Order: sequence, then structure tokens, then C-alpha cells
Amino acid sequence: MTNIAERNTSGQYYVNTRLGVAKTKREEDFPEFEPGSNVHQLLTDLIEVNAKGFRGVVVTALTGLHLNENYDPLNNFYGCNPRSIFESGIWYALQENGIPCGKSDPLNVAKNTNQLNEDWAQGRRPQAAALAAVNYLRLVVSSKQSKRARLIDYFFFRLWAYSQTITGFQLAEIESSEHSNQIIGNRLVNFTLKYPESGNLPQYLVSQLLSGLFRTSETEVIGGDESVFGTNTTSKKPADIWLEIDGEPINLYEVTVKPVSLKRLDDSLDALQSTGHLNHPVTFICRIDVDTKDLNLADGSFQYKGKHFDFVDYKNFCLSVFALLNDEECSTVIKNVASFVQDKNISMRTKSGWNEFFESEI
Repeated sequence: MTNIAERNTSGQYYVNTRLGVAKTKREEDFPEFEPGSNVHQLLTDLIEVNAKGFRGVVVTALTGLHLNENYDPLNNFYGCNPRSIFESGIWYALQENGIPCGKSDPLNVAKNTNQLNEDWAQGRRPQAAALAAVNYLRLVVSSKQSKRARLIDYFFFRLWAYSQTITGFQLAEIESSEHSNQIIGNRLVNFTLKYPESGNLPQYLVSQLLSGLFRTSETEVIGGDESVFGTNTTSKKPADIWLEIDGEPINLYEVTVKPVSLKRLDDSLDALQSTGHLNHPVTFICRIDVDTKDLNLADGSFQYKGKHFDFVDYKNFCLSVFALLNDEECSTVIKNVASFVQDKNISMRTKSGWNEFFESEI
């Protein structure tokens, strides 16, 4: 066990060191990889995308090569024990240096995969990033020591440079005091619907609205303040968000902007059963017009396997709560959602989307 811990720590140190070197470099320091060159384009396809998994595969492979010169990432990717080395070593280095990453990036795209080749890349999204990972690693593995070192240094430089473009992105500011709360609320809700970030933004907005609503009461809003990035939580939650009084749950909320299927209800029942909350009321906050088409709702409710699930419309819910909040609470909600969007793990597409909705005068 000590050897595993030492190896993971060595992996973390390696990535920290390489990123430390990257911070001292400029594009001019790599003249052989000028724009238009094969390597420059490969790393653009690999790094400058929302998908983090392929970057995670390459960082893990490079770290494995550093720790064991006989490691073959292309034909025995799992030979370096990628889960352990990434989650218990590399991830911490990436976090410390502000690199966008998830807790299990390489496993998200290469779980139970030993061979990294065209067959593996086929159908991955984006496929260009997967192919770039394969072709870049082929270059690294086939290169002699000095060329390999340059390729690796350039990868970490491009990774660092990309992170800087994300963290340095300027979000438009909203002066809520100058505008109607309903106008701002509408724009905020429509923004989260167009750029949901896998459902994380709608969930976060609902949690912030509920927090504003109950801020001065004994009711606590639980679940919404948990980071959706880089977590490795093993304890199952009864729902996305719930309300508590004196530590006792009262209302449970599932927030989604995807169709609610019977499988989704089964998942909810499993979570309720395993956490002992089967008798608590559950409300789905979703798009009533499109997400409940497969369910025959009766007055906003649906009975399934003996459990009543209630449904309310996401947009109507958010705008109704906005109408109940005072100006100060509305400003707090807007500020917190903006901070959430600014996070390094939120995609550039979503950041640009924020400005699309809020840069112009309301």
C-alpha cells in the first residue's frame, strides 16, 4: 500500500513540476510546433475542447511513462493503474494549478480500455479529440528522448495556456438594481435552459432560489451547494436538493431538463429506499411541456409503484420564486450563479452564452 501511495504522490509531483515549467514558457519557445504544424493541430484538437476525458487520458499516460519507462500506454493503458494514479495523484496537481478537470477523467472515456487506437476513438465525442490523443501518444512513444521531452513540455504548456484563457474570460456584469427582477429572471432561466451544463446549471439556480427564499427561516436547503465538479461522493443522496428543519428532511426536489422516464423514477425510488426517505414528498422541477410527454400526469402528479411524484414547470417555478425575493436576495442569486459560471470547469461555450444573454443592455 505504501508503494501505491508513493507512486501516486510521485505522479502528482511530476504533473506539478511539468506545469511549473509550462508557466515559464511562451509559444515562441516551441518554434518547431508553430501554428499549422501537425503537433500544434493535434494539441488544439485534444486540449481546446469541453471534453476533459481525453486530456485526462494523455496526462495519465505521460505520468505512467515517467514512472515506468517500460509502460506502453497504447497497448496496455491500464498497466499504470489509471484510476488510482489519476484520482489519488494527478487530479490534485491539476486542481492546484487551475486546470479544468473532473475526478475520473480518463475513466470517463477509457474505462476497461487497454488499447488506445482508432477503434477506441471511433464514436467518441468529440472523435477528433480521441484521435488526437492516440496520434499524439504515438508520437511521444516513438520519439527519442530529446524529442519526447519537447513533445511533453509542449503538451503541458498548451494545457496551461488553455486554462488561462478559461479563467481569464470576462463575464458580463448584471446590475440587478437597474432592471426588473422578472426581466433578469427570464434571461437567467433561458440561459440555463440553452446552456444547462449537463443539468448542473438548472440545479444550481433552483438551489440558489430556494436558499434565498429560506435564508432567514429555520429551513435549510441541502444539496445545492455541493460542488458538481471533481467530487467523488460515495454516499447516495435522496434527491438533487432537499429541505430540512432541525436536521430532518421535509421536501425533496429532483431538477432536470431531460425527459423524465420510468427508469428515472426507478432511480429516484432506489435513492429514496436506500436513504430511508421513501415516505417524503418528491417534486420534479422540469420542463412540463417536453420532459413529461411519456408520463400521463394527472393535475401535476404521477403515481408509480405506489409512490406519488409531483411535477412543476422549471421556468414557472424559478420566475415565481424570483417574484417572492427582495432586491437584495435577487442580487445574491445572480452573483452566485455568475460565480458558478466563472468556475474553470464550466465550458467556454457556456461562458460565452452568459455574455450572449447579458452583455447587451437589458
